[in-house]
Amino acid sequence: MKQDDFDAIEVNGTKTKLGLFPAVVNDPTAENILDSRVDVYFFGIENDSFIKPSEHENLTLTGNQVIVDEELKKEGYEIGDLFGVTGKDVKYEIVGFSSKTTYQTAPVVFMSLDTWQTYRYGSENTPDLYSGVVVKGEINNLPSNLLEYTTEDYISTLPGYTAQVLTFSVMIIFLIIITAFVLGIFIYVLTIQKTSMFGVMKAQGISNGYIGASVIVQTFLLVAFGIIIGLVLTTLSGIFLADIIPLAVNAIFYLVITVAFFLFALFGGLFSVNAVLKIDPLKAIGG
Repeated sequence: MKQDDFDAIEVNGTKTKLGLFPAVVNDPTAENILDSRVDVYFFGIENDSFIKPSEHENLTLTGNQVIVDEELKKEGYEIGDLFGVTGKDVKYEIVGFSSKTTYQTAPVVFMSLDTWQTYRYGSENTPDLYSGVVVKGEINNLPSNLLEYTTEDYISTLPGYTAQVLTFSVMIIFLIIITAFVLGIFIYVLTIQKTSMFGVMKAQGISNGYIGASVIVQTFLLVAFGIIIGLVLTTLSGIFLADIIPLAVNAIFYLVITVAFFLFALFGGLFSVNAVLKIDPLKAIGG
């Protein structure tokens, strides 16, 4: 895109240019440079851009200064370190780290738009080009040669994104359904195994209402303790595995799973209660 494209876009809000291009960075001081390579995305931004990480909004990027995602800390990089780019002799200086700034799961490297253009097109006769315009607000007028996307629509155009989301979503949904179903069966079997005990209780004159209520309460407590323990173990796993696998805590998602587990467990308990209430005390205790 050119400057004319930027000027032609009329917005009710703020707009900014963005340069986007993949790169492979390396540590020039490493013993084996090939092993130090990391796939990243270079973001060329204007210094007053709202895209710049909020923790560094007052930091002016000049020359080959860059802000990098904190994922590169795991590779041993620190503020003031230099890294190279495969296929080029240029070096970039890290002046800050950003949090949760990735693109297609790769760490993002923020640099000035001029620096990005030099990397992308070369240092001689560098054209004033960029990848797109990001708008914070509403678009009032868009030239016919341009397309607009919402954030969600743009994300869905990323290669492989939709296929991965659909695949994992189906797997997760069926896993939840199967687990909840098995939980309901487990509660049912666990209750039926206590047939002789319920027979003794009925022989003692304990009412069906009391027996049924006790089964439901015990089912509720058992599932509640299981869910709490499961959430704690999930959180601990996320903390210890954060450097290996991505983990996002979704409260709504966890709530849906919790409700599903309770419903299926209570259904299993209700079915077992129905069977328990029909027990003949004499048969139950072997009479």
